[in-house]
Amino acid sequence: MGENMLTTQFLKSRTSTRDFKDTKLDEGTLEKVYKMVDEEIVKLGKDDLAFIVQSDGESVYKALDGLAGYRGVMIKAPAYLALNTLNDNPASLVKGAYGVEELITKLNALGLGTCWITVSDVDPEVKKSIFNYDGGHLNLLLAVGYPVDESVREHQFDDRLGIGEFVYMDRLGNSATNEDLEQRGLEDIFAYARFAPSAYNAQPWRFVVVDDLINLYIKDYKGDVNLLDAGIIMYYIDKLGESISMGSNWEIEPKINNDEYVYIASKRL
Repeated sequence: MGENMLTTQFLKSRTSTRDFKDTKLDEGTLEKVYKMVDEEIVKLGKDDLAFIVQSDGESVYKALDGLAGYRGVMIKAPAYLALNTLNDNPASLVKGAYGVEELITKLNALGLGTCWITVSDVDPEVKKSIFNYDGGHLNLLLAVGYPVDESVREHQFDDRLGIGEFVYMDRLGNSATNEDLEQRGLEDIFAYARFAPSAYNAQPWRFVVVDDLINLYIKDYKGDVNLLDAGIIMYYIDKLGESISMGSNWEIEPKINNDEYVYIASKRL
């Protein structure tokens, strides 16, 4: 299968499903979901994160309708997956968002659609009563289920930054050219990575390529929501980078401050 075909398939799998069939996940599918969630937590670190699967979608929807989601519009689904960060380390939230994106790929392979739902403004006690957890911060939900119609899954490609607007060479503000990136095999990766979703489509990520190092920053840092944005695009870079065997892991060490550009992570080519 050609590289472009793989890339196209990957981007298609990133669409959001907003209309789910009113069909519960069967036992066999649920078993697979629990297994992949457990594997992801082992990989990311049990001390930092937990995923909670709630297969009674009806009760979650009733409790959160009007409270969760963009402008209180809750997505109705047969099941939900919650991300719970167990400490206040910003790196945990970055890793959690990365893990959710990795799970989206695996859920998609089972024929399941997904949609991110924000729950940051929901009272913690409400969230605890629904998902039955004690400590930590439940930051986001993933609606999970069978799509009503594959053809109407939502994917927005509008209003995207040009490569030179978010990728720099050697230092912040020094825009990369297509030639700069092509020489390193990075042009297509960044061209497609800019389709990664971000809160309010703000596209806050900025990359600085220095020799064989990619450094990720967030412009005009606005809090936890941008840590999620960072984790998402890091996953996109990794998946799209498989074609050039970009195998190194991200070194995630956010330096949260009031600077215009906040450092998040680095990885080697």
